[in-house]
This record gives sequence, C-alpha cells and structure tokens, in this order.
Amino acid sequence: MLLEKLAQQLKNLNSLQVLLEEEKRCLTEKDFSSFNDTLFNKQKSLQTIATLDRQLTNAENLQQINASDELSTLRSTLETELQHCQKMNNMNGKLVALSMKSNKHLMQIMTQAKGQNSVTYNQKGSLQSGRLLGKNIQA
Repeated sequence: MLLEKLAQQLKNLNSLQVLLEEEKRCLTEKDFSSFNDTLFNKQKSLQTIATLDRQLTNAENLQQINASDELSTLRSTLETELQHCQKMNNMNGKLVALSMKSNKHLMQIMTQAKGQNSVTYNQKGSLQSGRLLGKNIQA
C-alpha cells in the first residue's frame, strides 16, 4: 500500500515536470493562450501532490519508509525529482519576471511616444491626429 502511494507520487512529480516544461515553452514562445491552461493544470497537479504528501508523511508511514531499503530508495528518488521540479519552477519564475520587465519597458516606450508629437492610436485602437513638424495631420 505504501509502495503504491510512493510510486503514485513519483508519477505525479513526473506529470508536474511535463507541465513545467510546457510552461517554459509557453513563456519562451509567448503562447499565452496555452499558458493559462498549463497554469491551471499545474495548480491541480500541485494540489494532488500536496494531498498525497500529507498522507505519506504521518509518523507511522515515515517509520515504515525508514525501515525499508526499497521504500527509502524510492523516497530519495522522490526528493531528487522534487528538487528538479523546484529548479524548473524557479527558472520559469525568472522567465515570468523577465517577461514582465520587458512588457513594462515596452509600455514606457509607448507612453513616451504618445507624449511626443506624432500620430498615435487612441484607447479604441483608432488613429489619433497629431502634430508633426508643426503641421496638423489627420489620419
């Protein structure tokens, strides 16, 4: 029974790894339509892992795991996989921060450009008249 739960947790962590790789792909390719679905699935996966972890980490189970070489080895494998998932998640967090910084910079450039005398777009996406070299230009 305990062996089955540990094996299931390993499958859960492998599924999380796949989701983290998909999340990274979405971030690097700026595929934000798939990104939302991936985040939803990642959250579900994390909840499943946390629930099973609570079941596995009671005092009785930990005693059994520590007493068995097979279970201890599987636990070590789980810990290694979990560390790998954490590294991947941290990397994705850095990609999110970088993307947000890039978007903020782009917004600053657009805001500055709007303040200058040029043809710009209004909130509805329509061209707005501007002054260029002292001449009124209507677009």
